[in-house]
Amino acid sequence: MESSSAYRTHPVQLFPWLSLETGYSVLAQTLFYAVNQVAGPKIIVLDGFVGVRWQNFMACLRDALKDCGQEVRWLSTEPCFRPAREIEQLLTTSLTQDPVFGRLFHGDLQDLWLPEQQARLQTMAEDAHSDRITLVYGLGASLITSKGIHVYIDVPKDLSQQLAGQKEICNVGAREPEAFNLMYKRFYFVDWPMLNRIKRAELARMDFFVDGSELAAPKLVHGDDFRHALHELAQRPFRVKPWFAPGPWGGQWMKEQFGLPTEAPNYAWSFELIAPENGILLGNAEHYFECAFDYLLWAETDAVLGVPIASRYGSYFPIRFDYLDTMGGTNLSCQVHPRVDYIRTEFGEPLTQDETYYIVTCDPDARVFLGLREDTSVQALKADALAARDERIPFEITDHVNAFPSKPHDLFLIPSGTVHCSGANNLVLEISATPYIFTFKIYDYLRSDLSGHLRHVHLDHAFANIDPTRTTDWVEQNLIPQPELLREGAGWAEYRIGDIDQLFFAIHRLEFTDTLEDQTDSKFVALNLVEGDHCEILTPNNEPVELRFAESIIIPASVTSYVLRNTGSSPCKVVKAFVK
Repeated sequence: MESSSAYRTHPVQLFPWLSLETGYSVLAQTLFYAVNQVAGPKIIVLDGFVGVRWQNFMACLRDALKDCGQEVRWLSTEPCFRPAREIEQLLTTSLTQDPVFGRLFHGDLQDLWLPEQQARLQTMAEDAHSDRITLVYGLGASLITSKGIHVYIDVPKDLSQQLAGQKEICNVGAREPEAFNLMYKRFYFVDWPMLNRIKRAELARMDFFVDGSELAAPKLVHGDDFRHALHELAQRPFRVKPWFAPGPWGGQWMKEQFGLPTEAPNYAWSFELIAPENGILLGNAEHYFECAFDYLLWAETDAVLGVPIASRYGSYFPIRFDYLDTMGGTNLSCQVHPRVDYIRTEFGEPLTQDETYYIVTCDPDARVFLGLREDTSVQALKADALAARDERIPFEITDHVNAFPSKPHDLFLIPSGTVHCSGANNLVLEISATPYIFTFKIYDYLRSDLSGHLRHVHLDHAFANIDPTRTTDWVEQNLIPQPELLREGAGWAEYRIGDIDQLFFAIHRLEFTDTLEDQTDSKFVALNLVEGDHCEILTPNNEPVELRFAESIIIPASVTSYVLRNTGSSPCKVVKAFVK
C-alpha cells in the first residue's frame, strides 16, 4: 500500500466526467460512427507525433476496421518524403557536425516532402466518395486535407527516447535508426519543433485525441472533452508527469526514496518540471491518458502563465525544476552555460540556461563548485582542459574552481557564464530557466558515459562563454545569498532566498507549521515541498490538492491566491519560483 507521504511518479489530474476508451476495436467503431455522421465524402485523417509506430498501429487498425463492413481506401504520407539523404542535406544547417548541439529548425514538414507527391496525395484525398472511407494517415496527414474526421496520435517524449534507444523508431524522414545521441539531437532541434507546429494547429480542430503510449491498447478521448479538460486544469494547481534517467555521475537517493525501478544502475536526473519534455496525465477514477504539457500551454496560455508572462514569452514556460542526484554518485562535469546573445546566435534559443542549485539533502562532506579561484585564470584552466582532452592528462578542478561546503536548504545561484558543478553526495533541486541541454563541459574527469564512450567536452563553446569576473570574492558576495525575511506571522514566514539582476526569476521559501496564505499576482508560481511530509494547497472553487515531500507543482496564473496547509507531523518548507 502506498504511503501517504510517498512521492508520486504518476500524478493523475482527475476529471470524474471524462470519458476514455481503450483499444483498436473501440477506436475503429468510434471513427466509423463519426465519419458516417458527416454528410458528403467520408474522410478520416490520422496525424501523429514522432514515436508513433505507424506500421504496427495501422496494421491493428486495419484488422479492427474489417468488421465495420465498409470499403476503406488507405492513403499514407510516407511517399511524400524526399530521399533520406536529401533530407539530411536540407537539414545540414540545423544538424551541424557537432555530436550534441544543432540549431533550431524553423522550417515546415513540407520542406521535407516532394511537392509533386504531396499534390498527388491531395488529389487522391479530394477524390473521396460517400460509399467508401478514405483514410489518410502518417506524419503530416492533416496537411493533406482539412476535411473529414481529424485524429491526432501523440507519443510522450520520454517514451520516444526509450524507443529510439532501442532502435525501434527513426527520426522524421530517416530510414534507419542512428546512435541515440544523434537521434536525440535531431528530435530536439528538428523533429519536435517542426511537428509541434502541426500539433498546435490540430489542437483546436481535432475530433479525437489518441494516446499512443501503449501500442497494444491506444487510448481515445473526444476532442471536445480533451479541450474541456485542459480548460478546467488551467484553473487549478497541477503536477506534470516527471521522468527519470541514469547518468555516469548518478546517485541512489531518488531510486530509494521515490521507489524507482531498481534495474537502472542509478538515477542522475529527474525531469521534474521541464516543459518541453513533460507530459500531463488526465483521467477519471479508473483510467488515465497522457498528453504533452505543450497542449495545456497552447490552449490556455494566459490562464497558465499569466498575461504579463505570456506577453514576454508567448506560450513558452520559462522556468524548470529538475533533480540532480549525486548521493552515492560522483561530481558532475565542470561546466558553463552560454550567454544569452551566444545561445541565440549559435543555437536559435530565445533564453539562456541560467541556473540555481537548491540543496534538498546532502552528506556532511558534500560540496558545490562555483566560480573561478582568485589565484587562477581562464587561460590556466584552458591549458589544463586542453591537456585533459588532447593528452588524457587529469587535473583537479579545485586548482581552478572554488569548492563551497553545501548543507540542506543552501541555494547557489549560477547565472550563465559562471563555471560550476555539483559535487558528489548532493541532492540538488535545480530551479532554472527552461533551456536544459546547453551544457558546455570543460572537464569530465576522463570519464566514460554509460555506453562506455568517453564523454564529449566543448572547449570552444565553453571558453567563449566563461565570465572571468566570476571569481571567489564576487561569487561569495553575489551567488551564495542568505535568506532575507520578507513577512511573517504566527507559525509562518516568507523569505527571499535568491534574487539577483542576472536572473529573470526569483526564488522564495515559505515556512509554516500550520497554514500560510499567498498571492500569485496573476503570474504562475512553481512550488516544491523541500521539507515536511505533505501539505495541501487550498484555492478558491477547487478541491484541496495534496503536495508531498519532494514533489513539484504549478499554481497557474488564473489562481490569484492560495493557502498552504500543513497536513503532516513536522513543519513544512516550500520553495517558490516565479518570473520577476
